[in-house]
Amino acid sequence: MKKVEIWPPPNHWIEVIIMWDEILGHPYIPIGKLLDWVNNAPGGEYHLSGYKSIEGFSFRFRRGVDATIFRLYWS
Repeated sequence: MKKVEIWPPPNHWIEVIIMWDEILGHPYIPIGKLLDWVNNAPGGEYHLSGYKSIEGFSFRFRRGVDATIFRLYWS
């Protein structure tokens, strides 16, 4: 997918939040592996920003199907 660097983030895109508890839980998800996956996955565009500054990451996807695949893969 292609990362879009705009601010403010597109609020009409589909948001998927990954909390630090999920990343650090069992099984542990290396953040580099998560970012490599989303950057190399086929699909549309996504935006990445922090979620409430320190609680996790907010991924926003232009296409709903990309958000669904991302959430299913990383849950």
